[in-house]
Amino acid sequence: MKLTDDILAVLCERTSIDGTHLVLTGPRMNPKLYQRVNEVLEAVGGRWTTSVQAHVFPIDATQALAPVLESGQVVTLREKRQSAQYFPTPQPVVQRVIDLAGIKPGMEVLEPSAGSGAIAAGAAAAGAAVDCIERDPGYAAVLADAALARTVRVADFLTVPAEPRYDRVVMNPPFTKGADMQHVEHALRFLKPDGLLVSVMSWVVTEHNPRAATFRNLVEARGGTVEPVAAGAFKESGTDVPTVIVAIPAVRRADAKPTVWPNREAPTTAEPEDFGDPVTIAREIADNLREATRIMDELARDLALPAARTTATATATADLIHLPDAPQEQLTLDLGEAS
Repeated sequence: MKLTDDILAVLCERTSIDGTHLVLTGPRMNPKLYQRVNEVLEAVGGRWTTSVQAHVFPIDATQALAPVLESGQVVTLREKRQSAQYFPTPQPVVQRVIDLAGIKPGMEVLEPSAGSGAIAAGAAAAGAAVDCIERDPGYAAVLADAALARTVRVADFLTVPAEPRYDRVVMNPPFTKGADMQHVEHALRFLKPDGLLVSVMSWVVTEHNPRAATFRNLVEARGGTVEPVAAGAFKESGTDVPTVIVAIPAVRRADAKPTVWPNREAPTTAEPEDFGDPVTIAREIADNLREATRIMDELARDLALPAARTTATATATADLIHLPDAPQEQLTLDLGEAS
């Protein structure tokens, strides 16, 4: 969304900021203008809070607004949803992640790159104390509004120093250019020695290519498990990208089994068409060949006859065109006994 001059004027001239609190000053604003200004503030994490009569941000309000004022543009939460920049984890996939993680009441759980918190909500419902990390202030504010997490931190997860304090890490990281592998490798550093990480990941991690080789070795060394997510599971979220769920313990367990990597199902091939009885087909071919030979013989005889030309005033004998005699041998097809 490109900021219009009236919105920029409000943000530059009619705001009073005190840390995480922003107050709109001056005379009462036109309702339509306020709605557009509020949409911008929400996009960068500001939420109107009646108790303090201010928009409250998860980070310093000046810091949150700086990129918007510099560029004159903002991606609103509505635009993010419409353009599918975020793919919320569907409930059946969330439930499978929670089940594989074995989350129990009282566990400490981390969801990095939490987005709107679909997996965090599942962990909280299982009784865990959940901490979230989300780089987008707008979505961080959504998480804070939902009040499902113990803490919400606004940060790029890959820049957050590791603290090995969590029983579980559950996540659905970004996939672009192998980012999911990078995020999962960093997230493993946040686990306690007996902890477990469960993550939705791109199908690419199962493929035999140099980029995925190191990650595959890591999963196998720790006795991790990999299972495919049903095709089309993320269609309701705006994507058909094939995915898997990977579970990796902090350390390899004594009873760990070899990792089994799933394979995509081979496309179903159509059954060959039934062309009919072979004897009947052979007879039809023979009949066609005999008819073709008869037609060619007749054409050869016609071309071998003298051609006469007549005009209204004179008759002349045309030059004769001598063609080779028609072949004496006829093409035959011995069908014999069909088997």
